[in-house]
Amino acid sequence: MRHPRRPEAPVKEYKREKPVYTNLDEGEFEMIATTFFGLEDVLATELRKLGAKNIEVANRAVSFYGDNGFMYKANLCLRTALRILKPIKRFYIQEQEEYYKFINGMEWENLIELNDTFVVDSVVNTHFFNHTQFVSQVTKDGIVDRFKEKFDDRPSVDKEHPSLRINVHIFRHDVTISLDSSDIILHKRGYRSEVNVAPLKESLAAGIILLSDWERHIPMIDGMTGSGTFAIEAAMIANKIPAGYFRKEFGFMKWKDFDEDLYETIFESMVSKISEEQPKIIGIEMDQKTAKIAKTNVENAKVDDCVTIINQDFFDFVPEKPRGVLFLNPPYGERMGENDDMIAFYKKIGDKLKKDFKGFSVWIITANMDAAKFIGLRPSRKITLFNSQLECKLLKFEMYEGTKRTHKFEKKEGETPAEEQN
Repeated sequence: MRHPRRPEAPVKEYKREKPVYTNLDEGEFEMIATTFFGLEDVLATELRKLGAKNIEVANRAVSFYGDNGFMYKANLCLRTALRILKPIKRFYIQEQEEYYKFINGMEWENLIELNDTFVVDSVVNTHFFNHTQFVSQVTKDGIVDRFKEKFDDRPSVDKEHPSLRINVHIFRHDVTISLDSSDIILHKRGYRSEVNVAPLKESLAAGIILLSDWERHIPMIDGMTGSGTFAIEAAMIANKIPAGYFRKEFGFMKWKDFDEDLYETIFESMVSKISEEQPKIIGIEMDQKTAKIAKTNVENAKVDDCVTIINQDFFDFVPEKPRGVLFLNPPYGERMGENDDMIAFYKKIGDKLKKDFKGFSVWIITANMDAAKFIGLRPSRKITLFNSQLECKLLKFEMYEGTKRTHKFEKKEGETPAEEQN
């Protein structure tokens, strides 16, 4: 596919109408951290605590400002981010052909060499293009044609381990070209050697834990642990282990301006903050093979001193202490014919909570709201999240001890005790 140059008027480059920030230091620039729907405010809080400037929340993303060192730190430390993008060009198109022209006119030779590789990811919401793959192809052609015109040679495409990952975002007429400083998506922490079927993404699990305001001195139970994600992420949060501690590589490490000494300084600084405390965290898994996978992942994450994996059915487990936080990621029952089984299963969950988990705060994520109604308890909070492409609800239940009268005036503002429906 080739898109020859045409003698039209030059493409209009633009800048978004944003506040003129006066608090920026030399070398600071805009970045965009992407995340799951529903975790934007959690990510913004993480960025604020990390020291980001000029934070703005958007849909599935948070923009902020910092320098190269902060970009390194954001990739290393953010628990709910998926990618850290660095916008390098924005422009406005009025017809499809203008897109190729602008891409071909960018100075890509300043970013990659002939022997480097690249790949293009696209997100498109415009009438100019119907398919993200087509946009990625046109972008690739524009880059390759530029190199051929200048050097009679070209860099190659590598979808698995590129030297440069390029992100294209098109919304209506507005185009943003960014460099992906993460490359491999950030929820891939590096501690999972194996997973069970449809595992919960690490960034989503971390976001749910941060939403819950769980504190490390409170016992935490991952009731249907699978490959151990909730339990491991909780232990890493409690012990201040950076989210990217086990990753061997980030995208920015292959950039021309990568400062290895600066990254090592930041890495050592974050590692020095790791705590040696041992919170009480239990993961329960009934399948023996899956429980073994969870134990291996716990060891890989170096949190086996505070996480215990128990090979047991959740419905047979009775907590030692009458207080704590319970997280459940039960089956959703996505296949046809499972609804009756799911209704019975979720009813069993409700019965178990009422019987053995009084005094606990319970958080359940599910995409099956029809079945979730049969838990038989009224949630004090409902939060919409997405697990991959599935719309889910994160439900909070306060399992108070004693009667509802005892706790009538103790509940937090806006919360309804789960027992009030009984």
